[in-house]
Amino acid sequence: MEILQNLIFTFIILVYNYCCLANDNVKIGPFFNDETTDFNFNVILDHLHPELKFEHSEIVVVPEEDSFSSTKVFCKTISESTYTAIMGPRHSASSQTIQSICETLQLPYLGIHWVPIWTKDNGVVFNLYPDSNLLAQALAVVIKSLDWDRFIIIYEDLKSLARLQDVLKLQSHQPNYDKNNILIKRLGPGPDYRPLLKEVTNMVPRRIILDCSVDKIIDILRQGKEDAHTLDFENEQLRGDANVTTIRLFNPKNEDFIRLVSKYYPTVPPEKIRVETALQHDAMMFFTKSINSLKEKYPNEEFMFTPTSCNSTSTLFEENLLIKEMRDTFMSSSDSITGEFHLDNGKRYTFTLEVIETNNPDKPIGIWNSATPDTIFFTRNATERERELQIRMQNYNFIVSSKLGKPYLMESGIPGAVGNDRYRGFSMDLITEVAKLTNITFQFVLDSKNSPAIIVDDLVHRRADLGICDFTITQQRSEQIDFSLPFMSLGISILHKEIEQEEIDNMYGFMRPFYWTVWVYIITLYLTLSIIILIIARLDPDDWENPHPCNSKPEELENIWGFKNCLWLTLGSIMTQGCDILPKGLSSRIATAMWWFFSLIMASTYTANLAAFLTMSRKDDSIKNVDDLANQNKVKYGMMSNGATQAFFENSNNSLYQRMWAIMKNENPSVFEESNDKGVDRVLNTKNGLYAFFMESPQIEYERERHCGLTKIGQLLDSKSYGIGMPLGADYRHEINAAVLKLQENGKLNELKEKWWKQEDLEEIQCKSAVSEDSNDKLTLANVGGIFVVLAAGIGLAFIFALIEFLWNVHNISIEEHMTYLEALKCELKFACNIRVTRKAAKPSLSEYCEPEEEITTPKTVLEGAGSFLNVNATVLNRMSQQ
Repeated sequence: MEILQNLIFTFIILVYNYCCLANDNVKIGPFFNDETTDFNFNVILDHLHPELKFEHSEIVVVPEEDSFSSTKVFCKTISESTYTAIMGPRHSASSQTIQSICETLQLPYLGIHWVPIWTKDNGVVFNLYPDSNLLAQALAVVIKSLDWDRFIIIYEDLKSLARLQDVLKLQSHQPNYDKNNILIKRLGPGPDYRPLLKEVTNMVPRRIILDCSVDKIIDILRQGKEDAHTLDFENEQLRGDANVTTIRLFNPKNEDFIRLVSKYYPTVPPEKIRVETALQHDAMMFFTKSINSLKEKYPNEEFMFTPTSCNSTSTLFEENLLIKEMRDTFMSSSDSITGEFHLDNGKRYTFTLEVIETNNPDKPIGIWNSATPDTIFFTRNATERERELQIRMQNYNFIVSSKLGKPYLMESGIPGAVGNDRYRGFSMDLITEVAKLTNITFQFVLDSKNSPAIIVDDLVHRRADLGICDFTITQQRSEQIDFSLPFMSLGISILHKEIEQEEIDNMYGFMRPFYWTVWVYIITLYLTLSIIILIIARLDPDDWENPHPCNSKPEELENIWGFKNCLWLTLGSIMTQGCDILPKGLSSRIATAMWWFFSLIMASTYTANLAAFLTMSRKDDSIKNVDDLANQNKVKYGMMSNGATQAFFENSNNSLYQRMWAIMKNENPSVFEESNDKGVDRVLNTKNGLYAFFMESPQIEYERERHCGLTKIGQLLDSKSYGIGMPLGADYRHEINAAVLKLQENGKLNELKEKWWKQEDLEEIQCKSAVSEDSNDKLTLANVGGIFVVLAAGIGLAFIFALIEFLWNVHNISIEEHMTYLEALKCELKFACNIRVTRKAAKPSLSEYCEPEEEITTPKTVLEGAGSFLNVNATVLNRMSQQ
């Protein structure tokens, strides 16, 4: 009975609606969550078929979250009014309820908002908003094309994450992993978003994907800018506004778009038109075109659209012809301001997205089309992009973060200098050359802590645009910042002070007690003194002795000091073996005694030093490489704290380096230094070379040029490079790379290194003598030079005595032989110089070495007297007289 009553009631309502309220007016029902919408029914009125009548209707506001209240409002409204189609609200709770009722009543439902992927097709819903699946794919393609490998997603609700599902798939997220390329943060209720924005600012990725309601975007960006003013900038200049990249469904600069917007929405500027308004416009055009097409297909029929009730158990239409026509309607670009489309199963699979940057919104940087969903078309070629980048770089003053450290950056010392003139060094010259090639300006900014970690922090938080110093490219830093191409290759090595001799085992070890110059002087002096003794012995009359001691009246005297005997005497003395022949004269004995004294000192010194060399075992602190350093406990070793060298030891998988790191971090007092300069000072000032310092090879090379006592031990422990640091994803990194590569090719980098390592500041270094590779324990001429002086003085004294004795002997001969003194001196000198003659007459006789004057003819007795002067025997003299 109850079912029958309901059927009768429904029949009465249908009859009433059909007979009393039925008409051919076209009426669309706008059901929105608020009244703040640019809705203009003139779009339908201007394009509707002339035989159809359009009836205006008021906007009906339905609650967002309350689906029950939304149902009551909707049912009450459609029971009192006649609607041809419904345009639904944006909120899913209310829209899904209304869609369900429209499906039951077969009433067309026009949607203009994003709907989840899982929404099923009920046959009556026509959503002009791009399909959520394709839209998610488009966003992912755009992100990939922009080379955004690391970014932060800030989302408002679960719908936002659904829209970004393909973007999230760009990386497989790992829970509790702090190095994910995609970080996700929820926006929060607001309206104060500063805590979240401050947290995001301190994170490494600097690119942010923001998905939230349009009405919140301005507040978020404004608060982000206000928060940026709280950052610790050392200079008060404007650092430049952030570049916002966005996508749009239509081009507000299109002439047809401007014309339509000016006509139907005159109070809204074309560039300020909302997507919702544009989709409302296209929805009304789509509805109008569909119903016009239906009227043209059935020109003689009257379309009766009657009120209905939500309580009806039957559909309003068995088959709504308008719904069928809407499924076949195609909108061309001339009909739609958001582009051409055809709704397949009620969803929009045809649309185009333009990628724009807010600093240049007139021309899109890329265009994505649903026909080729996996690619994006860039509107600017490489040359145009490079030109735009160069213009931006030229109009921007780059902030360069650096630190003081020789020879990379030092104070210039110029009185009253300001700006970049305050500094000089390799880093200054390098960035100057880069600036010339890229046509940019720059300004150095230094932190008081003077640490590489501060440079990294400046680049991470965008307080600086470039970081340059002895800045090592490491994996850890590469996760936070970008690096240019390397401008210098290097490795870690050991800096030590040369104080100990290393024992060298070879067959010529007996030569090591004396330095090679000493050996040369000894050998030279041995030969020279042998000749000197020979000369002195021939000059000294006492060295001419009787060859036959038994004969008291010898006819000849003999001088045993020939060259061989002199060599034997000096050799026996220096070898501490003595000699079986000895000098008799005073002067020759003085010379020989001086040589004995010299030989005694040199032999004793050599013996003592040789014993030390031969008995000295290899010392524990004799370090040749890192293994020697690790396997001893006398020499401490350290490095600069919080630098790349420390990171190398701390993160190394090598067991030797791990053991050394464990020793270093537990040393007390600490073996770490705040800077490389302090490490070098500690090496120089530590006695006996009991401290070694791990440092990068270019710095060791620089210090060795300026400190003679320093040395590099062993080979490089690793291989790495220096690079120019930049914020992660900086768009100018390609320009910097090109400049560094150019400097490498033209040899400018080598020229700069040669300048600052080999030339600059060396005039102030007084390195008188570099430490030799040989040990300082060797005796040089400076150590034994005194004995040479003593020997020289003794030899001089011997010469004086020999000369006095020789001249006195000449005087005696001139008196005895009745000759002038000069004639006697001349003859005796000739005889003394003839070292081959070792015998002379005991009594004077005419010398064969003295030529008589031509005008003198003397008797035989006179010749015999001359013979005695020249020490020539009588036989020779008789022969001369007979001739």
